Amino acid sequence: MLYDDIGKQPVLEQIVAHFYQLVYADSVLCPLFPADRTRVERAQVIFLTQLTGGPRHYDTHDSRMNLAMIHRLLPIERHHAFRWIELMEIAIYETLSNQVVAERLLERLRIGAMNVLRICEAHREP
Repeated sequence: MLYDDIGKQPVLEQIVAHFYQLVYADSVLCPLFPADRTRVERAQVIFLTQLTGGPRHYDTHDSRMNLAMIHRLLPIERHHAFRWIELMEIAIYETLSNQVVAERLLERLRIGAMNVLRICEAHREP
């Protein structure tokens, strides 16, 4: 299971902390994120835990916390999605020593980023 191969929640927390250091210093992505970084990081760890096969408490944690509800009204465009993946790739490769596991995680996140982009585009006013 990917969750175990990554190193479970402690390593996911390291990846997420590193990723948001990059995001909150990035001129492209930072404006899309709320000031409450702690809440965002917590939600991301919960999401990644479930995505990688860890304990499934994301959906029950907060009924409003799903990809569609969180992202549907944000002004996310293609360049944001690609920048998100770039920064996540940096955080993952700088945190995980196993490159095969890193690529498995990144593949899932690339799919997720493109799904979020589609959700945002579908809800954008013409």
